[in-house]
Amino acid sequence: MAKNLKAIATSLLLVSCIHSATAETVFFSNFDSTIPAQFDVGTATQTGVQGYAGLGPIGNQFGGGFLRSSTGNMVTLTLNGLPTHTSLSLGFLFAAIDSLDGTGAFPSGDFFHVTVDGNTIFRESFANATADQVQSYSPPADVELARRVDLGFSGPGSYYTDSAYNLGADPIFNNIAHTASSVILTFQIEGTGIQDLNDESWAMDNLHVEANPIPLPGSALLFGSGLVGFAGIARKRRQV
Repeated sequence: MAKNLKAIATSLLLVSCIHSATAETVFFSNFDSTIPAQFDVGTATQTGVQGYAGLGPIGNQFGGGFLRSSTGNMVTLTLNGLPTHTSLSLGFLFAAIDSLDGTGAFPSGDFFHVTVDGNTIFRESFANATADQVQSYSPPADVELARRVDLGFSGPGSYYTDSAYNLGADPIFNNIAHTASSVILTFQIEGTGIQDLNDESWAMDNLHVEANPIPLPGSALLFGSGLVGFAGIARKRRQV
């Protein structure tokens, strides 16, 4: 019986270890120092966050610098040597700066487009300039941090308004199916309405990428529950 109990304990430990596996952060940057080598940022630059400072949940707030890009410019992040995983999750703070024009007829669109290995996972328009513009993105709870307020960047004419979002809180960026040992992520505001940096732009801060481990199958959970029950029965029999 002692050998059986030892085997049971070993099995339970194995099940516990599998069940307790957590996501592994494989990349993080707050853009406060040198731009990481994994980036091809095109014309984007590190810029002070100005009025965005302090926006965001505790532990994940705009601060210091962020990576600011003109519309039309693509930012690419390439990661190699990823651990074994079944999906990826992205988290970042997104700044929609100055006169982004949403889905409107003229200019005809400013769409934030995010891809994973060439596959689109997010493409929504953002609008800041006037209240009657159409913004296709409708943020879930806890994503919108500020909407059409002046956060320190001077746009054209009277269109100084900016917006801020915690896109990592949007479920669309969580558990993105992926198993390869490398990944290419791209970030861009595109559309025929793109304009230069003095007119409109966007930025990101606190970008992190997590690799999610292989989940514990339901059968293994049931097996673990059965072992717990069997162990309890064995202890009772030994005490009799």
